Amino acid sequence: MLQAFGFSLSVTTPILLMMVLGYVFRHRGMISADFIQSGSNLVFNVTLPCLLFLNVANADVAALIQPKLLATATIITVVSTAILWWYGRNMAPAQRGVFVQGCFRGNMGIIGLATIVNAFGTEALAPAGIYLAIIAIVYNLTAIVVLSAAQSRPDQNLLKQTVRSMVTNPLFLAIAAGLALALMRFSLPDWLMTSGRYLANMTLPLALLCVGGSLSLERLKGNRSLIVQASLVKLVLLPAFSVLCGAMLGFRDVSLGILYLMMATPSATASFVMAKQMAGDADLAADIIAVTTVFAIITTTLGLLALRSFGLI
Repeated sequence: MLQAFGFSLSVTTPILLMMVLGYVFRHRGMISADFIQSGSNLVFNVTLPCLLFLNVANADVAALIQPKLLATATIITVVSTAILWWYGRNMAPAQRGVFVQGCFRGNMGIIGLATIVNAFGTEALAPAGIYLAIIAIVYNLTAIVVLSAAQSRPDQNLLKQTVRSMVTNPLFLAIAAGLALALMRFSLPDWLMTSGRYLANMTLPLALLCVGGSLSLERLKGNRSLIVQASLVKLVLLPAFSVLCGAMLGFRDVSLGILYLMMATPSATASFVMAKQMAGDADLAADIIAVTTVFAIITTTLGLLALRSFGLI
């Protein structure tokens, strides 16, 4: 048990520390809102794509694509969304879709990848990147459905914009390019690999500093009951259900770890943007993001402790 607890802390404590530093730096004026915005853009458009590209390009393609894992994660997302949609049938239209989205849509690109690297090493980045690329598409399409249905006005323009943004997404393009190189067994020059690694190594520290710096619990404007319920589903019930399904299907070690850690991530910041675009309760979305981001470290630590104690990872 002590060894399992030490493993759990080794995964989550560095993430917590970097986020706390980001929060402290922001409130001491060492980093500004402009820095956080610029840093987040740099991560999304340059350093994270570089990180995923290099790891996918140098990996064994057969080991990267796990149809069973991807199908399981997709089915869990769709089924849980349907259940949550039914559960929220009595909520106000502006809150129903936002609540459902906040429960299933996780911050896989930053928190998810960071916990996976800490738990399983950089060799897990490539399969986790493929998971991220596919499930992010599922998240986007599912979010459009629930937010549109909640407002009773399907938004085809937003659907077109979302599809266009997905196929031009730097992360998606980086993974596709990495897969192409891996299939061709093409090796990049050492000087280019070294330069790429410089950029890639910036990704997680910079991203976590920006997450911590943008965190604010000073104004919880949304319905507190819905915030608590969404946080409980996102951080406890959905990850537990995913682990149960994954374990029953025979997933163990890295595969089960990827499924759990991606499902256990706090609510994604993109959910706030989409809620605002589709006339949802943006304050509720922001509050769910803030609360789940704070408490995800605790729930993930306990979840990893349980998985390690039972010998599942």
